[in-house]
Amino acid sequence: MLPLYLERPHKLVSGGQFLSDEAWTHVERVIADYELIIGIAGVVFMEVDGVIYEVQAGDILILQPGERHRGYRLSLPGVSFYWFHFYLPESVDGEVSEGYIPRYAACPHPSRVHILARQLLHAANGGYRMARAGDYFLTCLLVELEEQLEGSGKESTFDPQLSHLLEWTRIHALNEDISVERIARVMGYNKEYLSRMFKRRFGLGLLSYIHKLKLEAAKEILSCTSQPVKQVADAVGIKDDKQFIKWFKKLAGVTPTEYRRAFNRTRLNKD
Repeated sequence: MLPLYLERPHKLVSGGQFLSDEAWTHVERVIADYELIIGIAGVVFMEVDGVIYEVQAGDILILQPGERHRGYRLSLPGVSFYWFHFYLPESVDGEVSEGYIPRYAACPHPSRVHILARQLLHAANGGYRMARAGDYFLTCLLVELEEQLEGSGKESTFDPQLSHLLEWTRIHALNEDISVERIARVMGYNKEYLSRMFKRRFGLGLLSYIHKLKLEAAKEILSCTSQPVKQVADAVGIKDDKQFIKWFKKLAGVTPTEYRRAFNRTRLNKD
């Protein structure tokens, strides 16, 4: 478990996105800092002090200082992951941890993690004038991981129908015909009752939740691909690209093009 201290930011050492176009395995080594690995595509096969892990898309693995680690089998061509080396904040003696991040876990909402990872890469590679911007973006990413992974087991306390509703909405959120009325019909609820219940239980309206899922997907596509804005709009279920641009700016505060331009500094490596 990685303790999370928030009096000061964690210190970013370096970071990048690994991508291999051939079969690959991690070299054997011991590092002096922490390393966060976030799976993007394929499977990273890691052995850490004799324990075996398979890091797939949406998974995280945290390596601690002094641990011997290596790849124990070849990953297929196309394997990709984010990597960030960092240190805990200085002078944490006596401070109470705000939470803990497990060494190895699957993220319930990987798109949010990927967006923050892209923001961190942008900061780490000179995207901001402030020298310590990367430290703060790293800390934001760790906060997101702690929040997702600490709460990932809580859904077992939900009404099973609510869990089903969330999952169905997540799967169909990018469809053009998604609506509160359709969800209510599929789930067997009265539309007005469903809206009130959802707002009371989750703190935001169901329609706002749908927009949030669409926005997360649009941001990830914009930051990770060069698809034209019209294709991005189609991918999230908005057929009119002019409407999509207005919608995106209203929710994100910038146009899709401005958002994409903000994340044009990344670091790719294949070694």
